[in-house]
Amino acid sequence: MDMYDNDLQQKIDHEIKMREGTARLLVASKHPAQVLEAAKNLLSSNTRIIAYMTELQRRKTAEVLGKQSSVEGNQLPCSAQLSVSDIRIPLMWRDADHFRNKGDYRRYAVFCLLKVGTEIYDTSMISDVDRSMTDITFEDVIHFDDVPHDFEMKLEVYCHKLHEEFSVASTPKKLRKKINDISGSVGRSVGKRLSGLNDADVIGNMVLGPKFELVAKGSLHLSDVDNSVRTYDLQLETNAEGQVHELPLFGHYCCRLAALPHCLVQPTVTGFLNLQEDDDLSKWKRYWCSLKNLQLSCWSSPDDVEVIQPLLSIPVTKSTQISDADPTTSQKSHSFLIKTVNINGIFCHTLAADTKEELNKWWDGFQQHLLDQALWKHACDEVMDLKSATRRKLPAFVRKSSLYEDTPLIEPENNGDSLVSDLGNDQLTQMLHTLMGEASQIRGGTSSQS
Repeated sequence: MDMYDNDLQQKIDHEIKMREGTARLLVASKHPAQVLEAAKNLLSSNTRIIAYMTELQRRKTAEVLGKQSSVEGNQLPCSAQLSVSDIRIPLMWRDADHFRNKGDYRRYAVFCLLKVGTEIYDTSMISDVDRSMTDITFEDVIHFDDVPHDFEMKLEVYCHKLHEEFSVASTPKKLRKKINDISGSVGRSVGKRLSGLNDADVIGNMVLGPKFELVAKGSLHLSDVDNSVRTYDLQLETNAEGQVHELPLFGHYCCRLAALPHCLVQPTVTGFLNLQEDDDLSKWKRYWCSLKNLQLSCWSSPDDVEVIQPLLSIPVTKSTQISDADPTTSQKSHSFLIKTVNINGIFCHTLAADTKEELNKWWDGFQQHLLDQALWKHACDEVMDLKSATRRKLPAFVRKSSLYEDTPLIEPENNGDSLVSDLGNDQLTQMLHTLMGEASQIRGGTSSQS
């Protein structure tokens, strides 16, 4: 198993622990906001586990079949960082509901999952969606790292209709009855494990609490990248009877999908080059050069890079050609020509590397930079501003003081049958902090709630 598989296995193990802890929190929680947040986190963890295991299985299958391909040289385009923000989902209520304030007072809890490969992030949850709202707006800023040019970003909308009773079981007796009812129908062995709730795997796999339904989904690709907010199609899901969910979605959603290819912010290649002077072809000037952001920037020394602006910038765009230098005008070995045509005219620069190895390095670097631009297309036309991602805040219901401390757990019973009697307030709070605090670091990405 290579380092990538080990990293994937580490993520699987972490999500399993999170799922187990979340399931215990769900059993112990009584406050509606706690229950909803725990159910949402449980769904998110299960989704990640499935994605990680599917990818791990795909890699193992490819390894067995010998389909793993090694790419020599710089044949793959660079990856990029994606930023998703300003997510807004319009609602389409009936006139009688929205304007005349008639009809039943339905309320919903809604959140989104965003997926690129095995990177899966959830938005904050809007838990009071009713007929007074014309749209659902998420303030989250979500970043995806190392995304390939042919990515597909999936957006899934999940919804739960709110009811008066949110708790999994309001007393230990009710919970015990629920477990006993299940235990009697699954056989003695499984029933014994289930009734005790001591096995972490059983707890983690239980379907507890409010059920969130997938009500709509959409997908975004490179062609959808834009520096401004745009509108995209939202595909509504149907149930077994062919009916869409009662949440009145309009069939569209808005968001800003920005991309920042690494070639715009990270040097493709750096080193010394000799530039032929225009006024005297026999003279050459030595520069420290960096190929980045559609140009070759030149300084006197590498120490000047972070201090001053480049002394010279040579465009390297989609209209640039790299070729061998004309031997009649350049007698220096290891030389090459950069030719760029734009609206201002034709610009030619002759440069030379110190050695054959250095020439090959620069030649590959230029080809790589041009390949990046060709495949990332309009995303390379400008350096898009990625909104800053800050650490996700704790849910609103624990901002002032922890409800996991203020809210008592299931009432203790003298017979000691309480399933969560061993979970004190301090332990519950510690579990919450552990679940939320480690997630971003282990998953290797950034999710934020502005």
